[in-house]
Amino acid sequence: MSLHFTPLTEENSQLGFQIHSNSQFKPWSRNVYDDCLTPPYFAYYLEFEDQFLGYFIGMKVVDEATLIDIAVDKKNRGQGAGRKLLEHFIESCRRDNIQKVWLEVRESNFAAIRLYESVGFNIVETRRDYYPAKVGTEDAYIMCLELRFYQP
Repeated sequence: MSLHFTPLTEENSQLGFQIHSNSQFKPWSRNVYDDCLTPPYFAYYLEFEDQFLGYFIGMKVVDEATLIDIAVDKKNRGQGAGRKLLEHFIESCRRDNIQKVWLEVRESNFAAIRLYESVGFNIVETRRDYYPAKVGTEDAYIMCLELRFYQP
């Protein structure tokens, strides 16, 4: 059996919301999560042998897109699911003639930063004290990928 991508909708979002809730320091409410599954947002989940591995949520506006959220179930991390989700997101953007893709990431999320850099994202800005943390706040890196330079 192979990996399979399925559109993530309000009707099938329960597992995605559980992963989101377990992955975020300060998760969204269920209403906010489900609202991000309606246009102009787009979302997919990745499954393998009927197991929900993770998901992404993106938003396209004109010729740019933003990766709003991406998460992999904790027991499936470090096995390539995040890369597959990111690649699917980027390919979806390319099909829609998106020119630039944006995202923000916690400065302490080294695994995610390495993944993003490995496909060509660059840090273009730092938002100071952006994310709440256990103690105080944490900076966010704003990263950008120009799809004309992306080589899968």
